[in-house]
Amino acid sequence: MTARVLVRTAVLLALPGAGCAAAPADVAVESPGGGAAVAGAVPARAAGPAQAAGLTLPLDAYAFSAAEDQLLGRAAAAHVRDCAARLGLDAAAVDPLPFGTAAESASAAAGRHDRRYAVADPEIAATHGYHPPSTVDVRREFYEAHTDAELAVLVGVTAGGAPAARDGVPEGGCIGAAARATAVADEAALRAGQDLVSAVQSEAWHAALADPRVLDAFAAWSACMADAGYRYAAPMDANDDPRWWTSETAGPEEIATAVADVACKESTGLIPAWSAVEADYQARFIAANQAELDAYRALLDQQVSAVSTAR
Repeated sequence: MTARVLVRTAVLLALPGAGCAAAPADVAVESPGGGAAVAGAVPARAAGPAQAAGLTLPLDAYAFSAAEDQLLGRAAAAHVRDCAARLGLDAAAVDPLPFGTAAESASAAAGRHDRRYAVADPEIAATHGYHPPSTVDVRREFYEAHTDAELAVLVGVTAGGAPAARDGVPEGGCIGAAARATAVADEAALRAGQDLVSAVQSEAWHAALADPRVLDAFAAWSACMADAGYRYAAPMDANDDPRWWTSETAGPEEIATAVADVACKESTGLIPAWSAVEADYQARFIAANQAELDAYRALLDQQVSAVSTAR
């Protein structure tokens, strides 16, 4: 394991519950944020809107809202700053922290489903094809902006993975301490809730894929694509075409295919039809797991309430 991986692993362990940008096989299921430790961490800032922006699904109720994520992020950042100050770091040495701004939290919440059904925005398709827009990983920024001495205080290890030599550094550094200070339940309970949300989401996603209503929508989309000169049975086949993923940027053929893909999604009403069926299955599976999911949501609510009352 390289030094870079060691430190990024420490940061990731302190800041779970954040998703990644879409990649070839990443459009199927995205996990909603659950914040097993420190919420408010926004891993990437993506440029550009998406056609699916504003889409809501039943399982969104079991994730932090933008306002909640912002509140938790501010509380975590305050804990980190207080801890770091006690250990001798000034504000300039602490910044930047791997927590998103209010605008980033709102953008992440509003666009959490932007690439759920692969590329859906005509401007993004025309510029990036099936490749996700450029992103900035705030956790990578955090890692690259800090010295070994600063990392030892903030995450508890140096870039080479050596433990902090300074007395008084808490386990996991100040970020680890912030995670514990803003938590109201043990990590295992929160992780179990996250796992249940992910399992329900996966079941609903795959059930929708096999539903005749979605298959009919795929057939209409496929016929539209064939009329444009592209032969794919389903949108995922176009997104996952191995020809696109041999380079880091989209070429002319990929862009032309993606533009046709988005146009066919719009003309056939694919995304509204698909998302409605998926929402139907999510609602069914939520009902079958209502008690457990409500218990998990209660843990999230307690975490928000504890931070609110501590202000």
